Amino acid sequence: MKFRTRVILLLLVLAIASNGVLLALVYSPARRHLLQQMGTTVLSIAATAASAVDGEKHQAIKSRADEKTSPYREIEAELRKVRDANRRDDDINVKYVYTMTPHPTERGVGLFAVDAEEKEDDKSHVGDIYKARGSNAFIDFEKYQVQPGFVEDQWGTWLTANAPIRDHAGKSVAVLGVDVDARDALHKLDLLLWSGCGALGASMLLAVVMAAVISQRISEPLTVLRRGAEAVGAGDFTTEVKLPRGDEFGEVAAAMNTMIAGLRERENLKGTLVRYVSSDMAEKILKSGQMPELKGDRRKITLLFADVRGFSTIAESLKPEEVVALLNEFFEKMIEAIFKHGGAINKFLGDGFMAVFGAPMDDEFQEEHAVRATLDMRAALGALRERWKLSHAVELRAGIGINTGTAIVGNIGSHQRMEYTAIGDAVNIASRLETASKELGTDIVVSEYTYVTVRSQFPFQQLRSIPVKGRTDPVIVYGVSPLVPEAG
Repeated sequence: MKFRTRVILLLLVLAIASNGVLLALVYSPARRHLLQQMGTTVLSIAATAASAVDGEKHQAIKSRADEKTSPYREIEAELRKVRDANRRDDDINVKYVYTMTPHPTERGVGLFAVDAEEKEDDKSHVGDIYKARGSNAFIDFEKYQVQPGFVEDQWGTWLTANAPIRDHAGKSVAVLGVDVDARDALHKLDLLLWSGCGALGASMLLAVVMAAVISQRISEPLTVLRRGAEAVGAGDFTTEVKLPRGDEFGEVAAAMNTMIAGLRERENLKGTLVRYVSSDMAEKILKSGQMPELKGDRRKITLLFADVRGFSTIAESLKPEEVVALLNEFFEKMIEAIFKHGGAINKFLGDGFMAVFGAPMDDEFQEEHAVRATLDMRAALGALRERWKLSHAVELRAGIGINTGTAIVGNIGSHQRMEYTAIGDAVNIASRLETASKELGTDIVVSEYTYVTVRSQFPFQQLRSIPVKGRTDPVIVYGVSPLVPEAG
């Protein structure tokens, strides 16, 4: 097999292997990210809609006969508003919106309560069992959740999110479910895969063309060198290898000419033909890394809790679709600030969230990064506040609590459902600081444990000591100047 043919085959194999591996490495995370993004959006819709449902009215709906009552009709109208507002020709197209109550005997199984559908074939009635197939369909009536994978029921296959509906005492009385047709998600995944395959095919075609061109350029100087070597081998010591190049091939040609000149001077000397082979050049293009082990361990982390102030009041003053838009915009800006400084969103808590710095990847500057992320959040929230105040007369404010301490970090849960999270006293303190931010009259509250590490880097102001449930000693807290006073 000629060298040129080998070069073409080698470059083609390298193109197929490298692009195939790249496609596999890119597609899997992209697929996972797309499903997570869609799940987050659907969960946000469910959480916002659930906050607008009156838990006391929902408790009055107990049998099919209650479908003609005022509470049922009012909740049904609210669900239809949410459904219709999110039936769009964009990334998320909501198919069904409904509520469910717990099955009296079977854990994780729901009974339909209020269904937004008008068609009798699609509508579920009070007391109908939610017939989801597969062990992955488990309804947690206490938590906000996106069902893992796709859920199959009597109407089709769905990407489903559930959010608890609570009464005035905060007790969960039902869940609100939002279904997105799985065909939408699968269509996007197919487009992603076909795009990758198209790119792979294009790269293969380009590799063939480039391999032909490169092999031609490589084989030309080899042919010149071969002819010179053949001439010398035949005893022609007057030949000269003409290869005016500045690369390794040019160096070989110059060396060969020097050798030929020496042979001419020593005609009686019969030597052997010396072959000069240039050294291969290797370049490292990927750096290997080790993913952190997701197991429970004790480590120092910095926790950040953030929550929208008076969200229930805001939700009551706006249309459901406006509430969804506000909450989505708030999360987008806040999460952007967290990610910018190396933090990780651990969980969503209705209209708030919990972020962690220092896990799962170690961060020796976690306290600084957490405070800087908070300052970016403050700036982004200020811009949101002005815009929503002008457009919807809404005073958008948030409380943020930051604490550093040792916690147990890892997979927490059961075989049916697990989540990577942090538990411990440090988490409780951070949550308490976020709650205390309103009574302290500021938007950001930092514990003394975080403050002691970054006190020279930011303009802090000591506030006072606050008690924490389960702890004997109070915690000294600080605000990050300039303090933002609370309205009212």
